[in-house]
Amino acid sequence: MTKVYPYKKIVLPAEVAKVGNGNLTPAMLKKVKTGGQMWTGAAVAFNKLYADCLTAGYKLRNVGDYRPFDAQLAMFVDRYALKDKGRKPQITRKYQDKLWYLKKGKSPSGVPGTSNHGFGLAIDVGYEKDGALVSMGGKCLDWLCANAPKYGFYLQGSDPKSPEFEAWHWQYVCGDKPPVLP
Repeated sequence: MTKVYPYKKIVLPAEVAKVGNGNLTPAMLKKVKTGGQMWTGAAVAFNKLYADCLTAGYKLRNVGDYRPFDAQLAMFVDRYALKDKGRKPQITRKYQDKLWYLKKGKSPSGVPGTSNHGFGLAIDVGYEKDGALVSMGGKCLDWLCANAPKYGFYLQGSDPKSPEFEAWHWQYVCGDKPPVLP
């Protein structure tokens, strides 16, 4: 049986679209139970998802939440270089009219000012096993794939063969129409 990875395109909430990527105000952000913060509507839904995931036996841990523009820029220059260092498969980004190459051993990130983390709608999660952080996968990922859409959370892509696929990156896609939470 082929695993289904849930994907839907993000719809931006009006107030988020108005201020732009990486510019959310403190009043627009709410703490999430894994630590960190997200746009208020996404945080409410995520906190319910987190509680139900915990009840199912999986303790999610935050490895990336809201990112202001400066944090996106710092991450980008840490992960990308202006010269190809031989990473396979290579992933490139265009930023400031230059082609940037993903460094070996680094995960892809968006161009500064384009990350869904900058809208407060995305969170990267692993889970805790025997007190240690484990990369997203296995039965925890299966649970999220089956249940996260009920809370408005989807993966950023559905093709696990894509070099851009990230099982840990979940994003709230509901815009101004929150889901009816279970």
